[in-house]
Amino acid sequence: MNIQLALPQPNETVPYDLLLMADPDQQKIDTYLRQGQLYLAKTAEDELVGACVVQEIAPKQWEILNIAVSQHYHNQGIGQQIMAQVVAQARLMQIQQLWVATANSSIGQLAFYQKCGFEMQAIVHNFFVEYYPEPIIENGIVAKHQVRLLMNL
Repeated sequence: MNIQLALPQPNETVPYDLLLMADPDQQKIDTYLRQGQLYLAKTAEDELVGACVVQEIAPKQWEILNIAVSQHYHNQGIGQQIMAQVVAQARLMQIQQLWVATANSSIGQLAFYQKCGFEMQAIVHNFFVEYYPEPIIENGIVAKHQVRLLMNL
């Protein structure tokens, strides 16, 4: 299945159901939606299958703040297509570095980002303990530390 990444239309609502899959804090999502750019991943039939939020964090640097694929479409290459289109858009905009961050407990996401070409750069210790009001547990692991990954374009 091929998808197309596009900006939302003025009448489209924010797909919180998708974005909350990647970040359980709606206040944080609202903050980075104001600062970043939301992209929607849709099929040729205009079905929403994923979403992504990117933000310019410094000159020539973007950070992917949220990337999510509808549960029904997991393991079908949609995430890789979203990432490939974000990378293509970044190159078109002459972005030189693309950042993404995830939790130490996000085993699948860490593998996904590395398969896409990102490399681990830093660990922000106790990030999720300090900045999220409720504990996050994934894969039986408490999310404590933020792992920052980088792709040089």
